[in-house]
Amino acid sequence: MFGFGGDKKPKATVFVDYEHWYYGYRNRYQMKPNVEEWLEELRSEYDIEKLSIFGDFSENNIGNDLKRLRGISKNIVHTASEKDGIDKDFTDVIMLDAIYRSAAKKGKEKVYIIFTGDAHFTMAVKYLKELGKKVVIYGVKFGFSNRLKSEATSYVEMPRQSHEKNHYNDLILESLSKIRSSKNKRKFVTYWKTVKNVAERNHVQEDKVKNALDNLIKQKYINEKQVTGYKGKKMKVLYADWDRMESDGIWNRKGKNE
Repeated sequence: MFGFGGDKKPKATVFVDYEHWYYGYRNRYQMKPNVEEWLEELRSEYDIEKLSIFGDFSENNIGNDLKRLRGISKNIVHTASEKDGIDKDFTDVIMLDAIYRSAAKKGKEKVYIIFTGDAHFTMAVKYLKELGKKVVIYGVKFGFSNRLKSEATSYVEMPRQSHEKNHYNDLILESLSKIRSSKNKRKFVTYWKTVKNVAERNHVQEDKVKNALDNLIKQKYINEKQVTGYKGKKMKVLYADWDRMESDGIWNRKGKNE
């Protein structure tokens, strides 16, 4: 990616503002960070020297991720302030301090990977580049400073389009699977009922669900068939080709609760 030469992976150190990632995904996409998948992707390209994750985990929702994160890295920094009268968290300040301290140690890492969207990190990125470091910034779309993007050696907006698409596919298929396994075998699943139910249950936008469902129908993973319903009423209902989806890796029967 950066032309270091040879087959040896460049050494990298990683800093994650988990609040930016967690709340950006939750508020804009109703998704959860998949740190494990992201880290696997990084390790395919870099020799990760250290992974540090920063955040205020005192709130219940984000706090539920703490146990899982501790299984990923020993360097979890809980940034909540315990001082009376202080209502601002110190995640950015603490994370910036850690980055500058890391740079001062003059380690062997050639790449700094930082997950944040905050413009406060712009000067730190500039400083790292002056030291000859490559700086890769990951940030959540629509919460990612343009100043920070312009200063980085390279940047990646998250979630990637493929991740977002797979997320909505999963929401639709999980909904259809629950109906499929329910005791009410006569329950018909229609296009618009599916869109509305998935959107309401998961607190996501209907147009996002609609686009994903249209794509599944276009690829013939889901088909519409006309049937005769109550009192002879004709209607179009959805039928999922579960065997084909499992064969193509779209659906994992064993990994889902049916």
